[in-house]
Amino acid sequence: MASVEGKRVLITGGSSGIGAAIARDLAQAGAVVGVCARRTGLLDDVLADCRATSPDSRAWTVDLADLDGIEAFAATVEADFGLPDVLVNNAGVVASVPLLKLRFDEVESLMRVNYLSPVRLSLAFIPKMVARGSGQILNVSSVSARVSPPTQGAYGATKAAMTNFFESAAADLHGTGVTIHNVYPGLITVNDIPPDNLHEGMTGLPASDVAVAVREQLEAGTFEIYVPDEFRAMYARRAKDVGAFVEYSGVYAVRQLGDELSP
Repeated sequence: MASVEGKRVLITGGSSGIGAAIARDLAQAGAVVGVCARRTGLLDDVLADCRATSPDSRAWTVDLADLDGIEAFAATVEADFGLPDVLVNNAGVVASVPLLKLRFDEVESLMRVNYLSPVRLSLAFIPKMVARGSGQILNVSSVSARVSPPTQGAYGATKAAMTNFFESAAADLHGTGVTIHNVYPGLITVNDIPPDNLHEGMTGLPASDVAVAVREQLEAGTFEIYVPDEFRAMYARRAKDVGAFVEYSGVYAVRQLGDELSP
């Protein structure tokens, strides 16, 4: 076990939800936290909480959907904060859109934010981490990347792309001292927002549960985790007969959504 105490951790999408929960938890554990997001007001609130236990924590307002600005942002982080010991790729957009209502520009936008952005930011830091001989890249994926829920094809594809990229990256980085870690959260309740019709009847976990699991994952060096862990078994069952699982998903979608699936 390697404590996060004293480590410099950059968390994207840190103004709310899972990112904010991770920032607060790691700051309480003694990490020096850097948070970035688009919404300055919310970001300032998170930073204030982090500085209560980790006074050297920092924050930057940035839109990581602007791919061409990522290298400049990474340089700013290094100048203000130092080369991170840990990068948490959390920023992303969640979308549930029935296929017959999905527009290509939505697919393209999701891919830019959820996949291309974390890859580009990671590529800005990884060579310097390798030169230093240490670093951790933790990616907040989704169970949607593993079980392909109905209406989440575009969203799940972005998370699956990120997962695949970093699984391959982990092999490329073997022996360098830079490690990859993927986390697959299930349904998470954010700001007490009730679940949509697809998830009606389900109870989401608080974002703090993911934060605790992420801290333990970083300290233990575990490659991948599911939150809750029951999704690991679900993914294994799906792999035994993908066709049957997809058939069940279709029946479930019709039952839960009905006319919402129509154009």
